[in-house]
Amino acid sequence: MNIDLTFIGQIVVFVTMVWVLKSLLYTPINDAMASRTKKIEDGLAAANAGVEAEALAKAEAEAAIAAAKNQAQDIVAAAERRAAEVKEESVIRARKEAEAIVDAGKEELGAEVIRARQELRQEVATIAIAAAEKIIDAELDATRHNHLIDEAIATGLATA
Repeated sequence: MNIDLTFIGQIVVFVTMVWVLKSLLYTPINDAMASRTKKIEDGLAAANAGVEAEALAKAEAEAAIAAAKNQAQDIVAAAERRAAEVKEESVIRARKEAEAIVDAGKEELGAEVIRARQELRQEVATIAIAAAEKIIDAELDATRHNHLIDEAIATGLATA
């Protein structure tokens, strides 16, 4: 094989071309590919972190919902207890009012009985006075007196 000047020229041109391509083409392409690879890796890491954050947020949301449900149940239970207390207080108050009304009725009835007795005493006294007047006006006979008293009592009770 003959190595001549053309072959050496071709080797120099080839080496120069490799050097130019390496420095102007391959290095920027490799740098761009490395940068792109880095961006893709960062994106995947961020996606994984997002998935983990989403799972954590879901767990926190479920815990918050469970706590809110428990709190709502506690509030409902407290409201039911308060309603029962209010109902019981109303029943007690109504019973006390009923007892007060019954007591007032008994007092009024007692007062009416006392008034009726006083009226009856006054009527009996009036009848007795009327009978005494008739006795005094009439003759002084015991049978006649008894008859007049019975008659006065009968007429007095008949008018009452």
